[in-house]
Amino acid sequence: MALATDKVAVITENLTDAGLDKKSIAECLQMLDKRQFTVLEKFLVSHRKKLLDSVHKYDKQIDCLDYFTYTLKKSLEVK
Repeated sequence: MALATDKVAVITENLTDAGLDKKSIAECLQMLDKRQFTVLEKFLVSHRKKLLDSVHKYDKQIDCLDYFTYTLKKSLEVK
């Protein structure tokens, strides 16, 4: 865990926890250093969208498995 006094380490740890790779983290730190906050925000929003798309994809897959399990169970009960 990064010390709260080491801002770069805290930011790096947070971005790592958010799923960004080392290259993306370096880009974010560079944007911060250059005070390109609008560009950084767009970058982070884009990453968030990718994560959310993944969540939706897996949620749909879980729903499909649940439905299949339900129909399988129902078909076994009928016999």
